[in-house]
Amino acid sequence: MGIGKGHKAGGIRDDTPDLEFSYLRYGKHNLHRIGIWEQRKPVKPNATHWLIFIHGGAWRDPLNKPTDFAPSIRQLMGDGSLPETVRGFISLDYRLSPCDDEWPQCLDETPATEQRVARHPDHIHDVRSAMDFLSQRFDLDDKYILIGHSAGAMLAFQLLMSNAQWQLQSRVAFPKPAAIIGISGIYDLVNLNRRFGGNYTGFISDAFGEDEDVWTKASPAQYEDSFMQPLLPHDTPLWLAISPEDTLIDLAETDTMANKLREDGFLPSVVKYLEGEHDFVWQDGSQIATLVHRVLAELSAK
Repeated sequence: MGIGKGHKAGGIRDDTPDLEFSYLRYGKHNLHRIGIWEQRKPVKPNATHWLIFIHGGAWRDPLNKPTDFAPSIRQLMGDGSLPETVRGFISLDYRLSPCDDEWPQCLDETPATEQRVARHPDHIHDVRSAMDFLSQRFDLDDKYILIGHSAGAMLAFQLLMSNAQWQLQSRVAFPKPAAIIGISGIYDLVNLNRRFGGNYTGFISDAFGEDEDVWTKASPAQYEDSFMQPLLPHDTPLWLAISPEDTLIDLAETDTMANKLREDGFLPSVVKYLEGEHDFVWQDGSQIATLVHRVLAELSAK
């Protein structure tokens, strides 16, 4: 199922000795794809963790792709080799909602496999389907770190919410992550939009419809159940990070999610000193790499 094997992916060189890149497909839509950077040589016995990234883009930006993870991978491989306990890198793609003001589509002329018409819960269905696909291909349980940026951070925590809520019939049990890193995340749609004076109504409605009750039920920070059950035992490292220079997502959004996790019995690590604007964090990659190193150190100390 791999395509494009061995080619350059977002600045990861062809001749990188440790990695080979390919796209895997988990469905029929063009965006039902998974970018994967695997080790070329035999995996070291202590290389146990996959790093799995979910990109952002307000559920609708076609410029955000699996290769958004490439800058972080470059930083993590600063000396040309993988971190000792990392087996490889994975980046998930998913169908997008419309954004007719910036990227209009003529649906009559656009093949169904290319249309951007996704509406919640399509995005989380896709990400869960991608995880199901990976679970059947690799032994993921407690052996991967889930990293999400912006809308991707929301999707990361939505993966832990009840399948019944999404009317989702999963083929396999969801593999427990070893850790989760939410970066510049969206966690509470209604209150985020209110704090920004209703200016986010457009893109939220495009992705979730106009019913604010749906927005609330979709928001991890407003999840009525506990995140404890899917993360048992509950010593899973949970990290939330944001830059105070971010003009698109405020610190209150991270605080709201941190409070929810504390209510559920966790002690999340909250980092509020990232630098730069909203997208700079993933475009630069070094700050995500630093967070990953800290989480790997926490896991190795357990």
